[in-house]
Amino acid sequence: MNIHRRPSASVERAPSTKSLESLTLGCDACSEKLGKLCNKCPMKNINGKDTDDDDDGYAGPYAQDSWFAWMVVLAGCIQAMITLGASRAHGVYQEYYVISEFAAEKTATISWIGSAQNTTLNLCGVAVGILSQMYDTRILCAVASCLMGTAFILASFSTQIWQLVLTQGIMYGSAASFPYILGVTVPLQWIKRRRGLALAVVYLGSGLGGMWISLLTRTCIETMGRQWSNRILGCIMIVLGVGLSPLIIARRAAKQRPGKLIDFSVVTEWRFMFIAAAGFFAMGPNTIPYLLMPTYVADVLKEHSNLGSSLVTIINVSGIFGRFLAGMLADRFGPVNILIIWVFLAAFSQLGIWLPFTSVPAVIASAALFGVAGAAIVGMLLNALSQLFGVSRITYISGLIYMTYSISSLIVAQTTSLMLDTVGHGTDYTWPIVYTGMLLMVAFVILIVFKFKISRQLTYIV
Repeated sequence: MNIHRRPSASVERAPSTKSLESLTLGCDACSEKLGKLCNKCPMKNINGKDTDDDDDGYAGPYAQDSWFAWMVVLAGCIQAMITLGASRAHGVYQEYYVISEFAAEKTATISWIGSAQNTTLNLCGVAVGILSQMYDTRILCAVASCLMGTAFILASFSTQIWQLVLTQGIMYGSAASFPYILGVTVPLQWIKRRRGLALAVVYLGSGLGGMWISLLTRTCIETMGRQWSNRILGCIMIVLGVGLSPLIIARRAAKQRPGKLIDFSVVTEWRFMFIAAAGFFAMGPNTIPYLLMPTYVADVLKEHSNLGSSLVTIINVSGIFGRFLAGMLADRFGPVNILIIWVFLAAFSQLGIWLPFTSVPAVIASAALFGVAGAAIVGMLLNALSQLFGVSRITYISGLIYMTYSISSLIVAQTTSLMLDTVGHGTDYTWPIVYTGMLLMVAFVILIVFKFKISRQLTYIV
């Protein structure tokens, strides 16, 4: 039996080749409990060889990394396009509500529409994870697609803010959570070698969706009105969501009702706690530039053209590049390493560019850099989770992360709007920008500590 001991300060021992080949990050947790190494941990070892056994008995005709696996990835991309992409395009609706339809209402009141949408979109992640273990993921995806499209159609008949909160906010977000989270996590079960790239392709959909949905929404509002914009988007969601649901197939049969609704062995694991804490502070501010930049250019820069919706498009377009770059680098250098860099760049886009420079070029540069860095944060968090815990239960584990995301996004969105209405008197965006950037810096510090803790433990060789 190999005993896991920390070398004394006076004696430095060179690690043996055999020890390096057997040690994995997951073995640290086992060593603390069992006093021995465990070679079954779902992690990559130090020399880069994959030790994760992701094949959980799938008896279908298609293998991991096959052409069908990449078709599943493509389906997930389009599901992200019509769910997360529509959520990213909400800034266009927010601008219209603030400036035109509900001009007499406070920004904090109007922001409840987007807050409710984004919160329920992620809060239902745990329910998605539980139900995906009980029912066919294809059926869940198809039914939810019908409901989220119906929510947008019902929003077209809403004339008050509370009605839009219920339809465009809660109903849409709750339903969209299923095709979104399943579309992101199910492809991870099919791809083993290039998960970073696969996640980049999936989240490419949210960037493309945010781009063309923003343009479509703006065009429809200006030509046909907000009501027809809701109806057209609702029909598109139903057609694409239901049509692609047959490809969202998990690599295992639906199981009976799980014995535990929440697996506390995962929740209390220190690596999960670090990832969840970093996600709480990094993903909460992730929607703020989408919501504030369109109104910022009108209130501060006095630009009343289409610059507001163009900034949303810039964030989404640059996010396409950022996701692919982050995915490829994560496959090469590890998701945590790239995540640290990307979170810092997102914070710099707020504190180093947007805050000190009040000009059109500065806000465009800030939007572009935030798109590159901020858009890839969620995908790299999921990539890190898949390396830490494997992918057989990635939907459930990711659901827990999305739950923290939903709480964070609700708190951050409302406090940011409150700052704008009270401290900023509706026109001074200084403190909302500082607040967003500082939250990202807190996430950066947490990830640095997490990386240091992992690196330090890896120096303790058996």
